[in-house]
Amino acid sequence: MRVSKRGAAAVAAVIFIAGCAGTLLAQASGAGAGSLAELTAEIRQLRLVIEQSSRTQTQAQALGIFLSAQQSRIVQVTARLDGARRELDTMSQRSIEHANQLARLEEEIPRLSEPNERAAFEDRSRGLKLEMKAIATQEQQARTREAEMLQAWQQEEARWNDLIARLQQIVER
Repeated sequence: MRVSKRGAAAVAAVIFIAGCAGTLLAQASGAGAGSLAELTAEIRQLRLVIEQSSRTQTQAQALGIFLSAQQSRIVQVTARLDGARRELDTMSQRSIEHANQLARLEEEIPRLSEPNERAAFEDRSRGLKLEMKAIATQEQQARTREAEMLQAWQQEEARWNDLIARLQQIVER
């Protein structure tokens, strides 16, 4: 439990003043043990309040540290999620480009009369089909990574919200 020097000095001053005031009041009024017991009870109550305040401050500081760490994790997961989305966009774009190239090749092949040229176009068509299968696999892997990163981001966001709620509870006490 950490209490600042100023806070400790203020607490000591309050206790000292309360003690002096109680002693003076007891002497001035000629009161007996009843007033001293009341003063002692008040000082104990004051001590309990100060201890509770110190615990609350410590909890708030700890939650502040947790929030900072959690924010860092959210930033990291967000960056990975953005990267996965960019990769997925790239794979989708490549897939579309290859599909367009394949469609153009498939349209051209029946019009070609030169056997060598036709064979080259057919080879290129087969090559594009193989590339499209590889791209489809990569695209599916990118979709999986993006879904995993989205889930991780949602979990980190839930932890963030939980920490915020706990901090609000401490502040409202």
